[in-house]
Amino acid sequence: MKKNLKYIAFLALTLFIYNCKEEIELETENFESVLVVEGTLTNEFGFQKINLSRTYFLEGNEQILENNATVKILDNTGGTFTFTQNNDGIYISDIEFKALPDTFYSLSITTSNGKQYMSLENELTPISQIDNLYVDYNTNEEQAQVFVDSENQTNGAQYFRYEYEETYKIIVPYYSLQNGFVTNIINNGAEYDIELEPKTENEKTCFTTKESTDIIQTSTTLLGDNIVYRFPVRTINKENSIIRERYSILVKQYVQSLEAYNYFKIIKELGINDNVLSENQPGFVNGNINSINDANEKIIGFFEVASVTSERIYFNYQDLGISKPSYFYDCEYRTDDGGIINANRNHLKLDYNLVGGPGAPNQRLDLYRTLTSNDPYKYFSESGTVYEIVSPLCGDCTSFSSNIQPDFWID
Repeated sequence: MKKNLKYIAFLALTLFIYNCKEEIELETENFESVLVVEGTLTNEFGFQKINLSRTYFLEGNEQILENNATVKILDNTGGTFTFTQNNDGIYISDIEFKALPDTFYSLSITTSNGKQYMSLENELTPISQIDNLYVDYNTNEEQAQVFVDSENQTNGAQYFRYEYEETYKIIVPYYSLQNGFVTNIINNGAEYDIELEPKTENEKTCFTTKESTDIIQTSTTLLGDNIVYRFPVRTINKENSIIRERYSILVKQYVQSLEAYNYFKIIKELGINDNVLSENQPGFVNGNINSINDANEKIIGFFEVASVTSERIYFNYQDLGISKPSYFYDCEYRTDDGGIINANRNHLKLDYNLVGGPGAPNQRLDLYRTLTSNDPYKYFSESGTVYEIVSPLCGDCTSFSSNIQPDFWID
């Protein structure tokens, strides 16, 4: 959701409209640096956070942080909660707290150049539970869907936004408990020895965690009852490698106010509209944050006070009754149709005794270079003078993931 909000709000402000059928390289014209505010105060006790950034050029790809601002949340009882920017540029509350019922909250921001901003007052939305979080496999679409059920006939909740955090287990397909390294080198690899030593850390099993970036919403206002039933928050194709070993998803359900729901709904529509560059460009989307110094200044974002509940489930391909998905990368050894060996550079078999000749590769030199490169290959096995090695992608999961198991993980 966060990435979508920054990017689409930027589009709405700064794109030059073209009327042509040819593919073009988009460039920014008439750029306006605008403060982007993302903040949701919840009823979950803990450190609350506020994100502040600036719109950026379409040609750029890095977020521009709003640094050294003074950030506070104020309530109508006289309470003040201050925030401090952390190393990632996010403003974190100095103490743990939560939103309380029958209390109005507002967000106050003073930037480093002295500009002041204040949100409208908001109060906590009704509390709603996730009654059921589950996965079903759609055989027609060949995909798994994670669904949410939530019964709200007594609490009055009608507008919902969802975020998820998915974590999946990774096991590399070719792994050795030993590392191979080159010693006794002569003439830049003309001759050398390969020695083996036990690995000192786990490179076989890792865990990757990713957060949702889309705006996921639903409403019960047009339904005969006030029940969220089988609402899909995540869809996973049957061939997606993330469900190859074990997969977990934590789903958060936010109850929104009508104003917050409508704001994010508009932002979402801007993001999925195929004609976002049409002549009907909707332009700037007003949030609930205003400049105290300049009534005409544009600010992107919405400060909401929302109740939140969360649930987590685990599953893998076996629970869905489907075949095991392929690994994330192509790691299989093969030759090409012309009989050339080592056609897949992710998986090599190299003979130390083959030093090349007319039309023949020097496998000894290739073995030396791959084992001593900046991103060295991983030893897998050997048979005589033939060494089987794989790229880090296939033999060392720490090359693209983390070998630290999350505290919540259950196998």
